[in-house]
Amino acid sequence: MRARSLRQRIAVALTVFSVLVAAPIIGVGHWMNERAEEAVWLAMLGAELADLNVDGASDVSAHHGVLDSYVWRPGSANDLPHVPGEIAGLAPGLYDEILVGGREWVVLIRDYGETRAAAGIDITELESEEEFLSVGAVLVSLVLVALLLTTLNWLAGRAVEPVALLSSQLQARMPQALEPFTTPFKEREIVAVVDALNGFVERMHDHVRRERQFVETMSHELRTPLAVILGAAELLKLSKAMEPRSTAAIERIQHTAWDLSDLAQVLLFLSNRKGAPFALESIDLQALLDKSLRLFNADFAAAGLRVRRVTDAEVWVQGIQALCEIVVNNLIRNCCDHGCGDVEICLTSTALTMSNHVVDGDRAQQIGAPKWRGNAGIGMDLIGRICEQFGWSMSVSSTEGVFRVEIGFALDDQAQQALAEDSAA
Repeated sequence: MRARSLRQRIAVALTVFSVLVAAPIIGVGHWMNERAEEAVWLAMLGAELADLNVDGASDVSAHHGVLDSYVWRPGSANDLPHVPGEIAGLAPGLYDEILVGGREWVVLIRDYGETRAAAGIDITELESEEEFLSVGAVLVSLVLVALLLTTLNWLAGRAVEPVALLSSQLQARMPQALEPFTTPFKEREIVAVVDALNGFVERMHDHVRRERQFVETMSHELRTPLAVILGAAELLKLSKAMEPRSTAAIERIQHTAWDLSDLAQVLLFLSNRKGAPFALESIDLQALLDKSLRLFNADFAAAGLRVRRVTDAEVWVQGIQALCEIVVNNLIRNCCDHGCGDVEICLTSTALTMSNHVVDGDRAQQIGAPKWRGNAGIGMDLIGRICEQFGWSMSVSSTEGVFRVEIGFALDDQAQQALAEDSAA
């Protein structure tokens, strides 16, 4: 169910308020109009009866302009043709809109001792004119209601304009943009909301700044001991007195140190981003993939994996060489550590796809926790963040025992040609 907007709520509230205010006013106005009309009829017809000089008169009728008057004795009224039967049968009082001879009349009847007098006026044309004016008044009222609703909707829009402006600023704000929000409205409530939001943004900015500084510091701190470990391992590996078992341990130390060095480099890159643009270079992915496959050729052979490779002649993308190597190397290592059978690698001008059958059974238990654990692990998460910074897309899927990673470059032929020309230059 779609939520109703604040503008609609305010407009409905103003409309209901207007109806509640207008209804009593209209009702009282109608009641006062009826009372005023009754007073006019009483005054006019009462004056006519006073002019009749009813004392001593009986069974007579008179016509003065638009007024008709009758005097009769109630006991003989039925035998007097000059008194309309509709009037003769009425008790004393004022009667409005009664039918006399098929026409509308207003009649005032009073008793003077044993004599009864009546004065009346034919208001048929007056009622027709009143109905015409009533129809006109209804049409004018409908126009006024439409104008009122339009005005109320405009007022509601003006009332929620500060909130709408703030909402549009929030939706348009990029995650890296942490500058304070501003508003041209000076109402106390709006200023309070903007100040509270800016305070929250500042606290978030401070938190992110501390986290980024921590990651950056740790990345720098890790690189120094890792360089020492790699240098010492390289010296030990060159020693002729090293036993084969020790050589294997040294190689594991080197691989682990390389992994940590790559991780530190990625974290350092991401922590230094801060939303600022960075320079991209043209990368020959074909050559980079060849280099990575040669690096892991022994691992593929040891795991009994067969590599099926389909690539275009030349594939150039925009990126950073060291980070692209980290991405490709770790995707290939993922295939080595957790794949079995055939490993399919497809490199085109628009995407790099790697898929392999997932290891199960005893070998999976021997391998232990993977270095790159799909979308549940930090490895794929960091690769996804690198791709995001380069403007690439990444999708990870696992169906029927096949793990598949696809990195999309989304470059058209013109962009590929421009990259190739740039690299050749």
